Amino acid sequence: MIISVTSESSSGRQAAVAPDSLAPATTTPRTVPSAVTPTPVPTVIRQTSASPTTTAPKTTATAGSQPPAAPPPPAPVASCTVRYAVTDQWPNGFTANLWVTNTGNQTLNPWTTTWNFTAGQRVTHSWNGDFSQSGSRVTMKAVSYNLSLAPGATVNIGFNGSFDRGNPTPVGFTLDGARCTTA
Repeated sequence: MIISVTSESSSGRQAAVAPDSLAPATTTPRTVPSAVTPTPVPTVIRQTSASPTTTAPKTTATAGSQPPAAPPPPAPVASCTVRYAVTDQWPNGFTANLWVTNTGNQTLNPWTTTWNFTAGQRVTHSWNGDFSQSGSRVTMKAVSYNLSLAPGATVNIGFNGSFDRGNPTPVGFTLDGARCTTA
């Protein structure tokens, strides 16, 4: 089978039949009624096999695949030191203080500190920070009057808590996601 592509706007155009299977493209001059020199216009001829192929071309991309997303920009890394102390204790309850020092080189505004209790302790009330607790994980966020924690600055957070299986020191202190050293 031979397929010929011509421009329908050109009158007098003809399709050439290629003598072999890889016929080159040819040009046919246009017939112009005036004395203007004709400009050749290419005619594209493509020969295909008599029976259509039924196999689809192989591709390496899968349907719906997207290019990999660019990684998010790195967040500023905080650096900190924590000192924890139980200042009072009674049967099934205690008062504790937490001093968090920003040892990094950036002001954190607002800041968030977290830690994990190891014996089922629960925070029941806090000051100098708003707490939330999910299981053993405690999150303490800055309040309106101490939102900024400049490099070298320390915030003192206090809280009351309850316990029923002892009251060991919490672990895994962080400041804005960065692990803190304990003093």
